[in-house]
Parts: sequence; structure tokens; C-alpha cells
Amino acid sequence: MWKDLDLEQMAREENAYAGLRPPEEVEETVVMVRLELYNRGLPCGPKALRKRLDEHFVLRPLPSERTIARILARNGLTHGRTGWYEGDESEDMPVKKGGKISGNFNLH
Repeated sequence: MWKDLDLEQMAREENAYAGLRPPEEVEETVVMVRLELYNRGLPCGPKALRKRLDEHFVLRPLPSERTIARILARNGLTHGRTGWYEGDESEDMPVKKGGKISGNFNLH
């Protein structure tokens, strides 16, 4: 009887109605999970991040892979990077203004 219970699934369902998270919290969570996966040498692209968020975090609704990709780009976490490095300044780099990120940036 007890061995048939999927405790992880039950926990996900119980926490599924935790409410919407502010965009800033979603972004912080995505960045934290990305760096965690990167530091462990695991795949850390948008698809892997979305799967990890679904399995281990109470984040509903889940951000789309495209939204996760935009968050990674805003934070300089693409192509094996761990953030913005000294000397990365360019007119395409996003700039934080009043807690929000603005600017033109490409996802090449």
C-alpha cells in the first residue's frame, strides 16, 4: 500500500496552488537553479532548467523555455557563462534601472 504512493508527485500537487510568484522571484529562482546545475556539470539549458523547476521547486505556473532563455540572456548566463564579466560592457548589455533590467540585447 505505502510503497505505491508517489510522494514527490503528492508534494508537487500539494504545492501546486501556492500562488503566483513575482517576476523578480521567478528570475532569481531560474538564475539560482541555472548556477546550481552548471556547478554540478549538468545540462543547464532552458529545457533542463524547466524540468528541474518542475521536479524540485514550487513555481507555478512554470515559465516557458523561451522565458527561461530570456532570463538567462539578461543575466549573462548563456554559452557556458556564469554572468557578466569585467570588460563585457557594451551598448547591447542590459542595464539595471530601479530594480528592473532594461536595454537592447541579442540572443545570438
